[in-house]
This record gives sequence, C-alpha cells and structure tokens, in this order.
Amino acid sequence: MRITDHAAARAVLSDPSYVPPPAPSGAPFGTLAWLRSQVSRFASGPVHAERRALVEECLSALDPSALRAAAAIRAALGVELAEIPARVLGEALGIEDTDALVRAVDAAATGYLSGDGGPEADAAVATLLVLVGPAGDLPRVVARITVLLQAHGATAGLLRNAVARLPAGPALEAAAPAARSAPGGSAPDVSAAAGSATAGRLLLETLRRDPPLLVTRRVDAQGAPVEIDLVAANEGHDEHLTFGHGLRPCPGAEHAMAIATGVLETIMEPR
Repeated sequence: MRITDHAAARAVLSDPSYVPPPAPSGAPFGTLAWLRSQVSRFASGPVHAERRALVEECLSALDPSALRAAAAIRAALGVELAEIPARVLGEALGIEDTDALVRAVDAAATGYLSGDGGPEADAAVATLLVLVGPAGDLPRVVARITVLLQAHGATAGLLRNAVARLPAGPALEAAAPAARSAPGGSAPDVSAAAGSATAGRLLLETLRRDPPLLVTRRVDAQGAPVEIDLVAANEGHDEHLTFGHGLRPCPGAEHAMAIATGVLETIMEPR
C-alpha cells in the first residue's frame, strides 16, 4: 500500500501497529547487517525506546548553536558539502581522526537504509566501532554511530537538494571547495536576520518538496508493507512529515537544521 494523503500518513505514523521493517538478526559482529540489527531505526517496542533514549542522550550533549557555527566555518573553508555533517558532529563528539571518520561513515551509509552493503561497508562499520567510542560501552557506541550515519545521509542530502534549488545551485555546489575562507579561520558573520530567514525558508521548502528521503516505510500488523510518499503527503501542507510524526519523530531534527542553516547562510552570503 502506498499512502499519499497527509492525514492518512499522519495516522499511520501515529499508530503503534505500524512499525519499520525490522532488520534481520544473527549477523556477525561488526558487520553492517549486525549494526542494522542494533540501531533504534529498525527496532520497535521497548527495544526501540531503549535505543532511542541513548540516541537522545547523545544528541542532548551537542549544542545546535555550536554545530551551526562549526558548519559555517567548514563551509567557508571549502569543505565538501557532503562531508560537513559527519565532520562537524565527529568533532563535537570528540573524535580525533575526522578524516578517517568521514571515509568510514560514507562507506557504511551506502547500505545503511537498504541493507545492501558489501565488504567495504562491513569494513567501515568495524572502523567506526574503533573510532567512535566510548570504549567498553557498546550500546552508546552504536547510538553515536546512528547519529553520524543518519546525519550523513539525511542532512547531507538536505543540503544537496537545498543548494540545487538555488538559481545557480549546481554551480554553487561545484564551487563550494573554493568558497571564501574566513580571516584567521574564524566563522563569517552569519547572524543577520535576513540571511537566517532566507536560509530557513529554503530549507523548509526543500523539506516539503524535495526531501532527502522520498519514501518512509512501515509494515502493518500482518506484515504487509506500507510506503508513505513524503513529497505527495507534504504537498499543500505547511506541516511537512519529512522529520517524521507521531510516535517516531526524528530526534535530531534541530541539530540537522542547525548544521544545514550554518552551511547555507555561508554559501548564500553575498561576496
């Protein structure tokens, strides 16, 4: 069943009998399949609640304003847009080797949602387990990896789609590595209300009309698949469902918007 109606989508997302398709269990430790069986995204019931609480705990230690400022600095210094979310979050989490982190997150993210990763994704997960920490606390390590992987896919995708909506979006994205560096390595002044409002409107429009994830999936009580077409469900409604709704709203929505806003304000700043 495919749902395109806003009210029907809200109803499904608020009904506990509809759950995400579960990830198979029993995969070898340290593989992508194993990771998918351990994260909150593909769990339901009390297991989901327990894992989600650890993700929320991780996010609660990260200041969205600081993430926004750090993202602005990285954009001004010409860091590739797709790398900024994982790099900024990794630095905020105290991970030292952010170059290795970004490479591992990128490789693991390719099959995170679908489960179609190969040996490279498995190797990336093994690397993340070593890099991320805290050592000896596997559930919190998994929660941190969850934050990084979902930010890499969703926030980087939001940025890519938002930049493409600008009049010269593709050209701006291609030119991002050559963006103007801030003097002394400090952030440019991106606090002006007009710039913030413009970036905010662009992000909102992108979330409604061109979200990084076009479809969200559930299964009903009989195991039948249900797909929610987010673009269709969002059409004509101020309240978008891109960050979820009801029982499982995105726990990192504020953080994602902060990072994306910091980047866009920098890119859109007059030069």
